[in-house]
Amino acid sequence: MKHPVSQLLIPLVLLALSCAACDDDPKSKDTVNNTNNTNNTSNVNNQIDPTDALYPRDRVLEVQITLSPADWAALRAQPRPTDASKTTCNHQPTETGYTYFPATITIDGLTVENVGVRKKGNLGSASSARPGLRVKPHEYVPGQRIAGLKAMTLNNNHQDDTLISQCLGYELFRAAGLPASRCAFAHVTVNGEDLGVYSNVETIREEMLARHFTDPSGRLYESGGDFVFGGTGGFEPKVDETSPDCSDLAPVANALAATDDQLVVQLGAVLDLPRFFRYWAMEVVTDHWDGYANNRNNFFIYHDPTSDQMSFLPWGIDALFSGRERSTRPLSVYACGALAWRLYSVPETRAMYLAGLRDVLDTVWDSTAILTEIDRIEALLRPFADPGNTGEFSARVDRVRTFVGGREATLRAELDAGDPVWPYAANESCLISIGTIDATFDTTWGTLDTFGVGSGTMGGTIGGVDVTSTTVYASAGIDGEGKGVLQLFGELPDGRYAVVFVIVNDPARIVPGTLSINLADVAAVMTFYDPATDTASGGGLILPGTLTLTAGDPVSGAPLTGSLTGTVLEL
Repeated sequence: MKHPVSQLLIPLVLLALSCAACDDDPKSKDTVNNTNNTNNTSNVNNQIDPTDALYPRDRVLEVQITLSPADWAALRAQPRPTDASKTTCNHQPTETGYTYFPATITIDGLTVENVGVRKKGNLGSASSARPGLRVKPHEYVPGQRIAGLKAMTLNNNHQDDTLISQCLGYELFRAAGLPASRCAFAHVTVNGEDLGVYSNVETIREEMLARHFTDPSGRLYESGGDFVFGGTGGFEPKVDETSPDCSDLAPVANALAATDDQLVVQLGAVLDLPRFFRYWAMEVVTDHWDGYANNRNNFFIYHDPTSDQMSFLPWGIDALFSGRERSTRPLSVYACGALAWRLYSVPETRAMYLAGLRDVLDTVWDSTAILTEIDRIEALLRPFADPGNTGEFSARVDRVRTFVGGREATLRAELDAGDPVWPYAANESCLISIGTIDATFDTTWGTLDTFGVGSGTMGGTIGGVDVTSTTVYASAGIDGEGKGVLQLFGELPDGRYAVVFVIVNDPARIVPGTLSINLADVAAVMTFYDPATDTASGGGLILPGTLTLTAGDPVSGAPLTGSLTGTVLEL
């Protein structure tokens, strides 16, 4: 039979692959449905903004893209860019990343020809079956725009089977008074092939910055570094990429090294502190575990020339509202990023963050309003996401409803118990080891998602739970993205299963030998599944680790045997 939790565990598998100033007068708590916080905007002259047409709330955009079949095949097959293809503050690219191909795009009946289309995505969102897409209308026709925009970003929701994290998340960040992209849903077809629902997320460039800052000409950086000495070189400059000037990053790192009594003054001179505390709080409230504060990932920084201060902008928020368990750290604090760790370590700024978190709960996080918004989005997407009315889409969205309904009470319970304790030093705060795991397996290739087949053993202790089991089911095969997958289910005495998923990006490597679990080529994750409640929880990323195959061949019916060992990290 098909595995009972394959859909439920998709976000956990993909976890392994991801690795304007706030108002002085707080908004009313009913912010999600407040007309001031919708996707629709107007310019200062109250004229209609033509870009609003790309971010409707009342419908799903119909987007058809056509390009030569050979170019589409080449686009889909392009491998994920390596670090050598990126422009960073201390590195010019030595390899080519994703490349543009000429195409025609039609959006709700409006056709624009000779646009550039390329693949987008990294680790968790990279896909050959349903690639994320970046559309650049002026790649071949200078000055060409789509509804006034220089770029469109179509995210494939690869890490979000609920489909709603990005648009709902950006809406909430904007409701908090923070600069964040607009977002709408798009039904995308390429050469007539139905690729399903994408999120049309406003690209963070000049047009977007002009809606939130007086001067949009400042320096813009994408995540890739942190504000520590020697760490700012990893940021990706998005202005003057061929000869970037990243000198404005060092003052933030320097200010972070100020004495406790000077931290607010020195850091506040180069960073919009009130806005950062609110941004940090929003990452926590929405459970943006793959953002800056918890993982130093998925964000932009803008240096506002008017204030001469840095501001954070959210990006890549396709893994929100998951309600992950944390075995050794509080849920109400993320302190992996250097700014977050340093500010939480000082009593004065810790109090400022905790006050900001309480204010977000008071003025932004209205569960009733958010649940109403979820209802609206679900109704909008159901014809596309669940055309057969099977209920699977609604079941996935219900996970978000459960998170939203309980999030405020969970966080307030921690806050009411006193200032939450962050138990780790700065250099130990990001990847927390919660144990080791080892397993053996004996199965047949081509059995993926079939439950009750294969055999094996499992051992180790994860988050204080003994996962030793001799009743282990194992299956393997090619997934919908063309990757090799091995899945193990070890039955535990309490009725739960310890679940291990291994993803091998190139199935041709499924041959006898040893593979390093390194996240880039081979990724692995483990979690606990409770069949009584049909829920998965706990566990984390297996890194580093080793996958050893004594028999293997990516051909249906071939035996697959071997072992796995690794450290489990809680993100």
